[in-house]
Amino acid sequence: MRETLTTTEAAQARSSSAVDISIAQMLALARVANIEFDVAENRLLIRSAKADWKLWPPVRHYLDEIGVDAIVDFFKRTSSEYRARLAAPADSVH
Repeated sequence: MRETLTTTEAAQARSSSAVDISIAQMLALARVANIEFDVAENRLLIRSAKADWKLWPPVRHYLDEIGVDAIVDFFKRTSSEYRARLAAPADSVH
């Protein structure tokens, strides 16, 4: 991943809502736990292979607090690249 953001990317990051950032943090935590999220036909899909089940409770807490509808909306209006960039600060902590 690049170290610097383009002007457009920086503007998007500045305009990200707290909910968007929370969703990105949840996705980063889920990635560490080998849990993947996706949306198909307006439904949130959760996949895992060799999940770290010790991390499932905090991921589930995010799901409960944010809500499935908000997460589905986030996936619909953002690209996978944007989601990865938004989650990058959370990933750098691990």
